[in-house]
Amino acid sequence: MYLKNEEKAKKIINLEVLKKQDLQTSEGTKEKEEEIHFVKKSQEYEIDEKIKSQLEWEYPYKISCNIPTMTTVSKIKELENIENYEKREIQSETRKFKQEKKMPEFAKEQETVTKARIGTLVHLSLQKLNEKEDYDIAKIENLIKSLLQKGLITEKESEAINKNDILLYTKSNLFNSLKQAKKICKETPFYFDISAKEIIKEEVDEKVLVQGIIDLYYIDKDDRLVLVDYKTDFVKREEELVTKYSKQLEIYKRALQEATGKKVDRVCIYSINLQKMIDM
Repeated sequence: MYLKNEEKAKKIINLEVLKKQDLQTSEGTKEKEEEIHFVKKSQEYEIDEKIKSQLEWEYPYKISCNIPTMTTVSKIKELENIENYEKREIQSETRKFKQEKKMPEFAKEQETVTKARIGTLVHLSLQKLNEKEDYDIAKIENLIKSLLQKGLITEKESEAINKNDILLYTKSNLFNSLKQAKKICKETPFYFDISAKEIIKEEVDEKVLVQGIIDLYYIDKDDRLVLVDYKTDFVKREEELVTKYSKQLEIYKRALQEATGKKVDRVCIYSINLQKMIDM
């Protein structure tokens, strides 16, 4: 717009004249500033996203890290819940450390014999039996006394062993079968590789070296290979033992077959509490 009398116009209206080149420069600067601001915001967003990504990043093979390279058969059940396994291991090591502290003699005398320890004592007693001998209660008592004299058990532990349970075992069909066995192997240690996914039910490629001890296996009079695991659990029904220990006995069976190169014909639990053989 062109005004002929600019001075008169200024008296009527607030007039500001903008030159074309100034207007173009101003608009260009504003657009440039907006562009720079947008780029900065984009860069800040990208940085924030990178930081967030790094903070929230999780190792894709976290489960594999928690899988131990070696474990025992008794801990197989615990491994099924791999998330809590590491916490339990730390707690177990803490308890072990406390137990390994030197205990005064007077404290040892007052120490109670736990159920777990009683189970170990029963296993030891069965291991020391002579399958070629006929036992009565006096012979069982002498056996336990010999363990005490050799320093294998304490006085309090010798009192905790149920002698009648041991005697009843020597009258069982299993013990009679052992009398006729061609070969008897007790307390046999083994190491066996097992796929981790068999234990924890996750799709992982790792293997776990499982270690354990087979209580008893023998070749019977008919050349059959029989595997037996002693259990001292207090149960009312044999199904409880089958459910609880089926995985453990399956590993024992596979380990024994691999070690001997022979098929295991029979897998059993001998329940001290029920005083009977339970086929798996």
